[in-house]
Amino acid sequence: MSNPAGTPLVRRFILALVCLGGIHYAAPWPGPQAVLNTFLVLGLAPGFTSPLAGIAWAAAGGWVMEGTLRLYPHLGGTAFGNMLACLLAFSLLLRWPPHALKSYWGRQAALVVVHALLVHASVRFAAGPHAWGTGWLWSLVLIPAWATLALRLHPPLHRK
Repeated sequence: MSNPAGTPLVRRFILALVCLGGIHYAAPWPGPQAVLNTFLVLGLAPGFTSPLAGIAWAAAGGWVMEGTLRLYPHLGGTAFGNMLACLLAFSLLLRWPPHALKSYWGRQAALVVVHALLVHASVRFAAGPHAWGTGWLWSLVLIPAWATLALRLHPPLHRK
């Protein structure tokens, strides 16, 4: 039986749904929750063929994350920051597709820092001052795990 052409897209869709569920169920642990959100926004969402689909997944991740955090403002700043970071990651994938694992890790590390700054600036603009937390540090430390998974199991669909 041959593989249909949409199989990588279906796998990416299922893994994005699992990430959304993981973000919700990891609410008692903000560090792993932030890693799942970062994996969804920077690892999975930019790999969809349409930037609109990736932005929708990134926004969904932001809304789920904001909805599960009790002391965090729920005004859409995380979703907006996720969408901007996803657009940036999507454009980087189109212009410079990843060729090596180490350089991809470096790119993802820079994107994690930019993502953290965009999300915190968006939340500050939407709701005022808030606590930063250490979720972005968890995402930086675990780049070898989530970035490798994003590149190896689900290579970007643009690399054809």
